[in-house]
Amino acid sequence: MQLKHVIAAALASLATLGAAGTALAADIAPYKLGYLVDASGPQATTIKPTYDAFQLYVDQLNRAGGINGRQVQIITRDTQSDTQRSLTALEELKDEGVSGVLGLGASNTHAAVFASAQKLGLPVLAANPINIPLVLPPVKPFAFGLGQELSLAGIVGGHFAHQLRPQGKSIACVAFEVPGSILSCNKILAQAKSEGYQQTQLLTVPIAQRDFRAVADKLVALNPDVVTDCIGREHLAALLPVLARSPYHGVFLSMDTGIGDNTVLNALPAGSKLEVYSFTRFVTAGDGTGPQLDALRAALRSAHLGDDDASHAGGWALGLVVTAALQQCAAACAPDALRAALEKVDIDSGGLTGTRLTLSATDHYGPSAYRLYRVDADKHKLVPTGDWQRIASDGQLSH
Repeated sequence: MQLKHVIAAALASLATLGAAGTALAADIAPYKLGYLVDASGPQATTIKPTYDAFQLYVDQLNRAGGINGRQVQIITRDTQSDTQRSLTALEELKDEGVSGVLGLGASNTHAAVFASAQKLGLPVLAANPINIPLVLPPVKPFAFGLGQELSLAGIVGGHFAHQLRPQGKSIACVAFEVPGSILSCNKILAQAKSEGYQQTQLLTVPIAQRDFRAVADKLVALNPDVVTDCIGREHLAALLPVLARSPYHGVFLSMDTGIGDNTVLNALPAGSKLEVYSFTRFVTAGDGTGPQLDALRAALRSAHLGDDDASHAGGWALGLVVTAALQQCAAACAPDALRAALEKVDIDSGGLTGTRLTLSATDHYGPSAYRLYRVDADKHKLVPTGDWQRIASDGQLSH
């Protein structure tokens, strides 16, 4: 099947198309959405892949006729994960007449952005990879999330750590010196302790950290059964080789906060005795099946954007949610209309993750699911381990 047919089939269930769609879109004002992304700052390699996949989705959608006869216009601002730049960009986007804002940078910017957006009357849908608890119930009127909410991801990480070493007694977590990362690590440690671990250790590093030799030395001295993390792509690429070459031979469990498969695979030296795993909210490693997953992979190949990973899947999922919401806006979709529409999203993810994509008036985040992958160093690939682990927005685990 040709690429254009694959994508058209995948979008047909979500976009209102038609023979006159393209002609109408030329005469009707587009839906305007803002997007805050770290495209050139300290978290660019971690955050931008989600934006790239989302933009690819929107480009395909517009070529197919848009939504309700309107094109979708994305107005992007590079915030470099800086709080003041983010707040300035938010005000600029308000002046440009956007219906809402997507994306966001590092977790240290999120709280201020949500607070400012509420004052401006703009709904914000935080994207993959990182979200903070403000998107969880009880709902805050303008705060929505579709990425990896860090406290819930931490609960899942602690649970996976216990699954990997059920007789283990000690665990350590490496975090950035930013609130979201520290929160996630603390949730990992607390969950592991609730499942039987006795010794926990939090190690924090500056967000600009690139030399992890001292961190590895501390981990060797601690010698925990499991080492986990909540860091970024470049940081994992620096930490993992040092730890793998050290005397530590336990389990390393990577939280995929936009890390990507290739980063993990390329960072593990040949012959290492370290057992390495990764867990993600969205599908990765060539895993899974479904119409949206097929469309994503075809689009990535066509755009030469490299291998699919969880960040790309998260960006495509964002496109599906935005489409489902905008479908409900027959007119230009003012911010209040978009906010109300986001509270009525309940769609199949098409293979992108282990649950439906659901937002409601009482839950602006919804249920999510995570999957564990084992690094097969000999075959240079990630291998699924077990089924999807589901978690409700209140932190309750279920299968």
